[in-house]
Amino acid sequence: MVGMRVERGVASLKVRAAVAQVLLGLFLLVSGLVALGALYLAWREISSGYGLYEFLEPVGAIYLALTFMPAAVAFSFWLWRGHRNLEDDQLTGLKYGPVQAVLALWIPVANLAMPKAAMRELWNRSHGEEEWFGQQSVDAINSWWTCYVIGIVVVTLLTAMTLFDRYTRFDFLTPPGANMLALAFGSALLATSAWLLLRIIGRITHAQQTVTSVGDTFA
Repeated sequence: MVGMRVERGVASLKVRAAVAQVLLGLFLLVSGLVALGALYLAWREISSGYGLYEFLEPVGAIYLALTFMPAAVAFSFWLWRGHRNLEDDQLTGLKYGPVQAVLALWIPVANLAMPKAAMRELWNRSHGEEEWFGQQSVDAINSWWTCYVIGIVVVTLLTAMTLFDRYTRFDFLTPPGANMLALAFGSALLATSAWLLLRIIGRITHAQQTVTSVGDTFA
């Protein structure tokens, strides 16, 4: 019965992985284009001294948000199924269940730390590691999470600064091109995080297909 449950779960995980990877690919494309566009506009602003940052930064942020949210939702469905497969295979010592892992992505403040630990456990246990190894560091997860957190913080702060400048009588004074360069940096980090997550999803999905489909592996 364990093997049958996990085989159905792995099949479901593969479908969810494909959807998440397509949407992450779209986000990767958009964030890369925003980074390149911001670099060009930073150069124009530095060379001419005239910029349209207050108008263009929110536009870039909107495009990022419109592609980020569907990818995040699809990733949540994949993450839930991945952790559910571990539970269905009756692994012991799991610190994160499917619901906990997904909620960790969406709860403010907690979503700056907990998802990394949940993904670390999913990676290690999906690759057949024992309970004591579940929270050991994983380079791929560390790189993905570092790029994501720094990128999302930079873009969020820039958006908040822009809205503050536009709708109040106060302005943040920055050198010409600085804000656009920061937007390019943040968007590039988000693009990198999306590329890394694409690979992580593929490797965990493959690991569960080749490891957890054998019911007695974790018995």
